[in-house]
Amino acid sequence: MDNTILNYHLTFNTDSGRRVLAHILAESGYFDTELKTVEELAVLNFVKKIIKNLGVGITPEQTTEFVNKLFEISINRKESE
Repeated sequence: MDNTILNYHLTFNTDSGRRVLAHILAESGYFDTELKTVEELAVLNFVKKIIKNLGVGITPEQTTEFVNKLFEISINRKESE
């Protein structure tokens, strides 16, 4: 049995692991919409693999749960002036 998902959970499901994962997501351009180079896209694909190895989005049910969790996050709205 492959323990990849369990190992990723054990690694990232700690306070420091969550901070590191957040840093990896930010530094990789995960939240950016203007990635341009092949290198940037390669890094982003690797980060997506990390998320998949956490077991997120593997099944339709998990994908739905992931999307629902997105709406629990407060959004940063710029006020119109």
